[in-house]
Amino acid sequence: MDDFNLEKLAQQIVIERFEKVADVAEGAGQVARKIVTQAVTGTLARQSPRISVTAVCRGLMSGMLIAGRDLAPAAVAILSQMSAVANETHQDPAEMMTWAMEGIAPVATMAGEPARAAVEHAIDQAFMGAGAVFARACATAGA
Repeated sequence: MDDFNLEKLAQQIVIERFEKVADVAEGAGQVARKIVTQAVTGTLARQSPRISVTAVCRGLMSGMLIAGRDLAPAAVAILSQMSAVANETHQDPAEMMTWAMEGIAPVATMAGEPARAAVEHAIDQAFMGAGAVFARACATAGA
């Protein structure tokens, strides 16, 4: 459970601040880096990093979905920031990527099969082999 309501915060940032932003995917990546870094370091004593990361990523992606934006480039942009976040927060980069995908998966799944498949393909193209990890996260999303 996201005790700090990071999901709602991330969603609101996308909906309210990205309305006139041309490259919302890149913006989502930058916001992900900032919020996840602050969330992990700021909530570490009371909430596991996994919960913080998944909540922020789920919130960013749900904001993108509500705003009618393309999910695939946003997912790649968010995931592209996870190694930097891992370095800044002293977390394992592979775990950060997995946790981020666990946050992205339920939104991509809810968006429908074409959107989910596009996100999986984009992730696999950008991060060799990560598409399979994302597909597993989608299979267990909501379970």
